[in-house]
Amino acid sequence: MKQRRMVSFDIKTDEYLQEYMKEQQFRFPGDAIARICLEHQTLKEEKQETPSQIVPVPSVEEMVGAIAEKINQLMETERLFLRNEWFCMEESMKRSIMEIFQEVEEKQAAKRGELVAAILERYNQ
Repeated sequence: MKQRRMVSFDIKTDEYLQEYMKEQQFRFPGDAIARICLEHQTLKEEKQETPSQIVPVPSVEEMVGAIAEKINQLMETERLFLRNEWFCMEESMKRSIMEIFQEVEEKQAAKRGELVAAILERYNQ
């Protein structure tokens, strides 16, 4: 249902309305005015929604606190990584030393065995 109104415009507004009617291919000024009002309402609603979507900028103290917390987390991660690497290196060195001692003992045992064998051979002669 449409409402009938009698309106008056200044010259600039009337020229704008006539241009708009040509661009949008409206035959009647009432239809053009209704479309302009609808577009205005849509823009107004979008503008009202936009401020709630804007994220507030954090203060310098909040930013410094967040950065410090992140640095602490990274340092803790690195500390744990280095501790784990140190432990692995220490275990590897222990294994290597034990293997070397074992080889030395085996060689000494072999030499003792050769010595005992030589003594027994001389004894048997």
